[in-house]
Amino acid sequence: MKTILFGAVPALLLTSASFASPAGQVFEVTGPETAFTIALDADGGYVLTAGETEAVGAWTLEDGVLCLVSADIEEPNCGTWTDLEVGESNVSADWSQDGSEHTILRVE
Repeated sequence: MKTILFGAVPALLLTSASFASPAGQVFEVTGPETAFTIALDADGGYVLTAGETEAVGAWTLEDGVLCLVSADIEEPNCGTWTDLEVGESNVSADWSQDGSEHTILRVE
């Protein structure tokens, strides 16, 4: 597992007042030097897949704030959650460590 993969995960956290649960949703995230898929399960866990590398962690959603905690990193990354429809995408630089933009596409 590579910790660097988790650094891009906060790009999923987009600004909005939407409080819909991300349970069961899957996203493809691409950026200048990042490409991965993240699946958020109904039990509060996630699997992040980049090529043949996988990382796991947990997520919580409370009052419209999504927090992701990697199995490698105990410090949660939290931000406002926006629910996207399947096939809908968004571009965000939110919480990117270097300010780069990432495209977030909901695939499931």
